[in-house]
Amino acid sequence: MTDAGSGRPQGPPTTTAPPLPPRFPLLLAALLLTSAMSMLDQSIVATAGPSLTSDLGALNLYSWTFTAYMLTFSVAMPVYGKLGDLFGRRVVYLSAVVIFLAGSAACGAADSMGQLIAFRALQGLGGGGLQVSAFSVLGDLMPPRQRAKYQGWFAGVMVIANLAGPLAGGFLTDQFGWRWIFYINLPLGLLAMAGIRTLLPRDNRGAARPRIDYGGTALLAGVIVCLVLVTDLAGRYGWGHTAVIALGAGAVLLGALWLRHERRTEEPVVPLTLFADRTFTICVVVAFAVSFAFFGCVNFVPLLFQTVEGVSATRTGLLFLPAMIGMAVATVVAGQVIAKTGRYKWFPVASTGLAAVAAGFMALTSADTGAATVSALLAVMGIGVGLSSQVTTLVAQSTASRQHIGVSTSTVGLARNIGVAFGATVFGSLLNARLATEAVRQLPPDVADRVVGGTWESQQTEALDPQTVAAVADVYSGALSTVFLSAVPVLVLGLILALMLKDVRLEARGPGGPGGPGKPVAAERPGDTRKG
Repeated sequence: MTDAGSGRPQGPPTTTAPPLPPRFPLLLAALLLTSAMSMLDQSIVATAGPSLTSDLGALNLYSWTFTAYMLTFSVAMPVYGKLGDLFGRRVVYLSAVVIFLAGSAACGAADSMGQLIAFRALQGLGGGGLQVSAFSVLGDLMPPRQRAKYQGWFAGVMVIANLAGPLAGGFLTDQFGWRWIFYINLPLGLLAMAGIRTLLPRDNRGAARPRIDYGGTALLAGVIVCLVLVTDLAGRYGWGHTAVIALGAGAVLLGALWLRHERRTEEPVVPLTLFADRTFTICVVVAFAVSFAFFGCVNFVPLLFQTVEGVSATRTGLLFLPAMIGMAVATVVAGQVIAKTGRYKWFPVASTGLAAVAAGFMALTSADTGAATVSALLAVMGIGVGLSSQVTTLVAQSTASRQHIGVSTSTVGLARNIGVAFGATVFGSLLNARLATEAVRQLPPDVADRVVGGTWESQQTEALDPQTVAAVADVYSGALSTVFLSAVPVLVLGLILALMLKDVRLEARGPGGPGGPGKPVAAERPGDTRKG
């Protein structure tokens, strides 16, 4: 008997769901806590900037406190996914917590900007492992359909963490000093580590001394480093800068060497056979496309609110709330529905379609469009993104055998992270190019210089005549419309790929992973009426 559409043997049907570990709600709380910490530390530093640079100096290096964390965070994801598959989730997860806490303590004690950047890199090495390990544990413990329900919770926590990061950073900095944005991780992390160590079951993986793909790991790390640095430097100096071109060429070369190596090695860090499954490949590409389009665009919406609409920074944050809440609610609802029905195909379809429509309407906005209308469109876009944000991870896990749960999880997560980085840089380049063209054409030279140089502030409108003020608003609005219009074809591509997904049902029973250790995915055929 074969699996519908894939031609692979179908595993024998199972009749009972595996028992969850004792006190599973407490274990789930520990998993959610580690996931929240890893996401918080991507944004919590933002509001501490003035205090931090006042103590440590080197303002020109400040942006590297973000880049260093995201760089090692991204590199760590595929490595932890593979190590968890080889040696067992528990020991790898706890190692990630220890590294993250060590990095947090070192960041809090840093005496220079150089030290802080180095320690942020160490912290990112742990943070990437926290994110991957949490989702992989769910894959180990639960059948796909039950997993859907809990992955929605994780997505909600991640959205809340992103929202709370700047607020928490500001509060801790004002009340206790900037070092406590890192020290606060220590009690939380120790609590989570105690829960994981006590409640997460041991497994016997690693007993047979599995081989580690050191060469493939090093090459993949090199590719990721080049890609992240390309996005960072291109955002500062443009795509034609010598360093950007050199890093891009390095990424291509290392990528070719990595593919060649992975085809030949016995235990590849990312088995290329995973991509032989159409569903897995589609999930990876859709995760990249949605993150590229959505997060690349929304980075520049504050420009629209503050420069065109004249909205304060505080109110800008409030206008983003509907999008974040919509994303969280949509993710949770998608998880609950999949848990009940097992059907997943139409969530990525609805996600990319809805986001594309919202981006199209955002491209039609002008300087006369109200902030409330833009906020509502952002909410629609957020709901669209939420409908697929964790579904892609869930479905990718369901295509892999249990021994590749971690790798499948980390591959989708890495695609999502790289999508965010590239989206911000590519759309930033489009924005700057359109600003440069339109500012020179529509504005007086001194005003155009401030707009193109990024030194324009809405308060400067008080010294200008109404006609020039309106022209500045039109320039910014037109540039942002170009950004959103450019996101539409990316989302349409995601929509076309999502339509190519098989319309099958996820298993409602069976051990963690798709049917048990070493067994291939057992998906139901469309129209299958088995209960579950």
